This record gives sequence, structure tokens and C-alpha cells, in this order.
Amino acid sequence: MDTSVTEGPVLAAFRLSEEQAAGGYLAARKEMVRLATRVASLRQLVREQPGRAGYRVALAAAEDAHRAAVTRTGLAFERWQAAQLRSDAVWSETFGRAA
Repeated sequence: MDTSVTEGPVLAAFRLSEEQAAGGYLAARKEMVRLATRVASLRQLVREQPGRAGYRVALAAAEDAHRAAVTRTGLAFERWQAAQLRSDAVWSETFGRAA
């Protein structure tokens, strides 16, 4: 039995949207992890040399950037999940589900 299904243009567009959203999530997560590593490094520097004001300022800025990256990652994940649900719904409405 041939199980290959030719996607219609609507389903193909939703799948492309899903792939782009996944790419956006992965990029946001990568940036979040990079910033978390920077925060951890700066925290260690502040612990080792608490008198260095520059390290404390850099740590505060890195923590702010990391919090923003966490928010962006969460939003990107939600967009990716929504894109998956849209493409799954369109796929379910087609004959693809029966194949």
C-alpha cells in the first residue's frame, strides 16, 4: 500500500510556518543558554572579587539580558506549538490522516 501523500499548498505553507517557528525557538534557546553561561561566569567573578564594581555592573546587565532571553524563548516556544497545532489541524482535515 502506498502511504505517500501529496501535500496541498495550504498544508505545505503551514508546515513551512511550523519549521520557521521551530527555527526561531531554537535560536532563542541558544541565546538563552549562552546568556545563562555568561551570568554563571560573572557570578563566579563577583564571588571571587567582590570589590570589583565593574563585575557587579556587568552581572546585573547580563542577568537583565538573560531574563529577557527567557521571555523570548517562552514566546518562541508558544509560537512553535501554535504552528504545530495549525498544521496538525489542517493535516487532520485532509485525506492525509486516512493514509
